[in-house]
Amino acid sequence: MTAQKSYLSSPKFGYDFVVATTQASINATMKAFLSGLTQPVVTVCYVADQMGNPVEIDYAQLKKNAHDSDPFAVPANADPSSSKDIRNLIDARFMMGFRAQIGLPPGLAPGSIPDIVTLGSNTASVTYNLMCSKFSLVKLTPGGGYSPPSWFSQSQPAGNPWIFQSKVDLRLSNTPTTAYGKLPPAVQAQIKNLGSAAFTVQQLLFDLDNAALESIPTIKGVPPGDPLYSILQQFFLGAYFAKMRANGSPVLGCTIKETKAPTSTLTLTDLNLEVAPFLGTNNQPILNPTPAQQDLATLNYLCAADGNILPSAALFDWNWVEQAEQADFDGVVAINRNTFANYFRHQLAPYVPSNCYLPTVRVTYDAGKVQTNYAWSMTSGQTPTVTMPLSGPTVLTFHYGADSVDQAGLNGDLGKMQIRPSYDVQVSFSGKTIKVVQHLVVYLYVRSLATSTDGNVVDLTVTDTYALSIGQDGRLAATLTTTKQDDSKNPSVDPFLNFWTDLNKIITGVENWLRAVISPNLKAMPVTAAQNFVFPGGRTFAFKSAGFSDYGDLISRITYTDPS
Repeated sequence: MTAQKSYLSSPKFGYDFVVATTQASINATMKAFLSGLTQPVVTVCYVADQMGNPVEIDYAQLKKNAHDSDPFAVPANADPSSSKDIRNLIDARFMMGFRAQIGLPPGLAPGSIPDIVTLGSNTASVTYNLMCSKFSLVKLTPGGGYSPPSWFSQSQPAGNPWIFQSKVDLRLSNTPTTAYGKLPPAVQAQIKNLGSAAFTVQQLLFDLDNAALESIPTIKGVPPGDPLYSILQQFFLGAYFAKMRANGSPVLGCTIKETKAPTSTLTLTDLNLEVAPFLGTNNQPILNPTPAQQDLATLNYLCAADGNILPSAALFDWNWVEQAEQADFDGVVAINRNTFANYFRHQLAPYVPSNCYLPTVRVTYDAGKVQTNYAWSMTSGQTPTVTMPLSGPTVLTFHYGADSVDQAGLNGDLGKMQIRPSYDVQVSFSGKTIKVVQHLVVYLYVRSLATSTDGNVVDLTVTDTYALSIGQDGRLAATLTTTKQDDSKNPSVDPFLNFWTDLNKIITGVENWLRAVISPNLKAMPVTAAQNFVFPGGRTFAFKSAGFSDYGDLISRITYTDPS
């Protein structure tokens, strides 16, 4: 089951829109981003307090205290007993320092670089591999008693990266059970970025790299018994990581940059993240997926727009991307049919009332002239009834109907008139088209003495069909085709009866008046009703197609753009 089965309007889901991207595309794009990364180089140093416990110190202040001796400039093979720099660092109570920069580790072929993100069977978390393009670590043991001082200095070797692997809690709900819910509001706002960078790999990297959302990382690439392992465990994963977690800060200072993008029609006001494992033919997650199937697991951004309440995360019944589609796109943006129908409702709202008429008829008998007088009018601008069907291709309807009757004499034997207008608009989504059908009917009944006639003097149908396409930046495009059908009837009577009642003159007068009133108002819907819509995602994605799922969701296939 593919994205063609998208059914966001189901009571099980209810999200205004969803952005889903595959594990393979996330890793490929994030690696491309990291390959040209200009993230800051982070330098962290520790000195011993009066009790011998590590206390973080500003790097510049450390060098000042150590008479300009730089711990990262001391050679690995320096002799602690004779090195002036090491003596200065001992006097400054230096204990340990590291210098690191997030990025792709050097010395590995592109195909050998480990995945940064693994989307497992747990829908609420992912496995994150923090890797660095640079990582240097120094440690000074001052010695004392019978022990001489010792110096340790090591850098990440090319081709053998140090990897810090952790589980990241993706649940961005403000509840006590989530890591996110325990953060200060300012930090929550940085993680749940609702701006133009919301769906970028830069923002995702920022979120994954936040220590408050991570489990304590495990170290890959360093043997547990190695002295380096112990130093990393004590200082990097101990004192430093604990501080970052307490502050809700990104590890190694990961930063993001807002991108300029076309303003989405839907204003993102809340989101959550969810992992969707690849489903088998039984619509259940595959327990032991192949690497190819694992790559098709998706990270889903569950989104609420325009202040709507975001429903809880629920596992979808379909795969967003199937194996046969992987080479063509990275994921899908899906708009709930009700959300898009509501957009159309607002687009059509200024136009529809102009064809909603309230009729008024007046029939009087003038005894002096021995004649019956007929007067009529219709006032536009009435308020229609709006419905949004929950299923089927019809997603939106407008309806207005009214009736006016008057008569003269006993039971109308001297004259009677009835005018009953009705106006309907039906909007349907199917395939790659939007169809808007307008149907305006005005029923007329006229009686003069014993002769009467009736019929739909106005029966007009206007059908607008929008053939959809999409620009790479997410702007919906449409080609409009309009057809008109006139099934109006002239209910005139035969000449003999007309001679005695002059009924046809009344009918023609009413008919001509109605058409003069109606013609300027009943027209094709503007093509901008569709073309004004802009998908969320901006410059993050290139949009490749637009059409409707079997349940009426508006879907577009997407690929990541160059993250740089």
